[in-house]
Amino acid sequence: MLKKRINIVLLILVLGLWGAIGYKTVNQYFFSKEQTISNVPSNMRFNFSQFKKDTFNLEEIERDPFLNKSSITPDNSTVEKVYLKPKVINKPIVKPKLIINWPLVSYYGYIKSKDKTEELILVKIDNKLHKLRKNESVDGVIIKKVFNDSIEVFFNKERKIIRVEIK
Repeated sequence: MLKKRINIVLLILVLGLWGAIGYKTVNQYFFSKEQTISNVPSNMRFNFSQFKKDTFNLEEIERDPFLNKSSITPDNSTVEKVYLKPKVINKPIVKPKLIINWPLVSYYGYIKSKDKTEELILVKIDNKLHKLRKNESVDGVIIKKVFNDSIEVFFNKERKIIRVEIK
């Protein structure tokens, strides 16, 4: 019976504490603390005092305490100034590359014969049909490799792969 009363008293005490905490948190968000003053006497004067700025001069320090060196610089009147001429470096003249456009190359396939081991390749270069073999050259265009659907072509040290044109 005594335990029951102690539990009830403690429960009421805990609820009271939590209620006070909850009231304080809710009170600051929902209730306004502003007060309106209706009668303000107008004959009151406020005197604002201004502070005067304190001025001082900083003296030049002879020795830097952190670097342990003298911070006074020597007079520039005794120091002779030496002007050096900038070196002129001749840069090599770079000639612009000549851009040579690739001729129009079309690949139409190849013919393989029983007698010869190399294929005969049908190629159209600048609208002229040519029958060439591997490593042959026409107008600077060299055919290096031959595949069923494409050829590898060199022109001015550049490589391109040309696919079969089907019309």
